[in-house]
Amino acid sequence: MKIGMCMFLWTTSVGRKHEALLRDIKDTGFDGVEIPIFSGTPDDYHRLADMLDRIGLERTAVSAMGDPQMNLIAADAATRRRGIDYVKWAIDCSDALGATMLSGPLHSTLGKFSGSGPSAVELKRSVSSQRAIGDHAAKHGITIGLEALNRFECYLFNTMDDLAAHIDAVGHPHIRAMYDTFHSNIEETDPIGAFTRNSDRIVHVHISEN
Repeated sequence: MKIGMCMFLWTTSVGRKHEALLRDIKDTGFDGVEIPIFSGTPDDYHRLADMLDRIGLERTAVSAMGDPQMNLIAADAATRRRGIDYVKWAIDCSDALGATMLSGPLHSTLGKFSGSGPSAVELKRSVSSQRAIGDHAAKHGITIGLEALNRFECYLFNTMDDLAAHIDAVGHPHIRAMYDTFHSNIEETDPIGAFTRNSDRIVHVHISEN
């Protein structure tokens, strides 16, 4: 097991100005950092990778989708395609960063609600979207760790059991699950059981004390 620090604590755009902070993280004893990917180009992340190599920090990547025009479960095929293209871009940037893990709620738009729970057709659309994403991730040696969020942020996957069932339906080796203690403590009646029951799908963990 390796332990890293998520740079979300400081910024959503890590760059050269954070070198001193990154060195402090390394000196504290962390194995690596989690880098947010929301803007930029693969070349930008390649330059960041060079700095992290000099410091001696490994890295994972994290992203999310806040634009309803990129919703991976939307009825409109063009909207789903934009979402797939966004995640493919994030995969390309993750590869340039030297990461092999890209995690986050990369299954639906944050804060967009339908007024009901996920429908069978939305889950079917999600399976199709994730398989397309998984194929691109496989080409770059990236594993996607999908994140279940609390009910105030999304409605597609709120519990690990629901997410695990979807991972099984997708059936792609590069589409897996991540576990976040923050969301788990809100949604799970048994947070430990939610982890142990689904540990064979979990490839990444976020820990938050609150």
